[in-house]
Amino acid sequence: MIPVFDGHNDALTREGDADLAGGREGGHLDLPRMREGGMRGGIFAVFTPTPGEEAGFDLSGDKEDDGVFREPLAAEVPHEVAAAGATAVAGRLARLERQGLLTVARAIGDFDAAFAAEAAPPVAVLHLEGAEAIDPGLEALEHWYAAGLRSLGPVWSRPNAFATGVQFAFPSSPDIGPG
Repeated sequence: MIPVFDGHNDALTREGDADLAGGREGGHLDLPRMREGGMRGGIFAVFTPTPGEEAGFDLSGDKEDDGVFREPLAAEVPHEVAAAGATAVAGRLARLERQGLLTVARAIGDFDAAFAAEAAPPVAVLHLEGAEAIDPGLEALEHWYAAGLRSLGPVWSRPNAFATGVQFAFPSSPDIGPG
């Protein structure tokens, strides 16, 4: 079987995350499906939902004269709220690693081991979608790095201390706001 590396998944943030190890009904991804599909690793995303909003996209926003539905930029989430939420979700990945069900990639050798033997646990790259969980002074960056953070998108759909996100739009063009 050809080994597969998934470039992005939201398995840690989906409902039923507790069933990620043993399999879950429906769902996005779980460890048994990874083994069955030859997936030896992937980028596991962590993001902070906007408080008060359900997960997912709402394309029923304001309709502009050009027929494009546009959502306004989501409000900035305070660092403390984002850090607490992202830490809890990243903890799900740490728990799976402690159970020996996967390896959080901290070095290239972790990839080599996961791809060398089908019996080896898959490798997971911890990714933050939006840097809200990292304080503006970057004091928490070392903590996140020790936890396995190896991929970071400075912004997602809302502004933070590092940059401005882009509003959701469908269909979209490159020029839809300040992000």
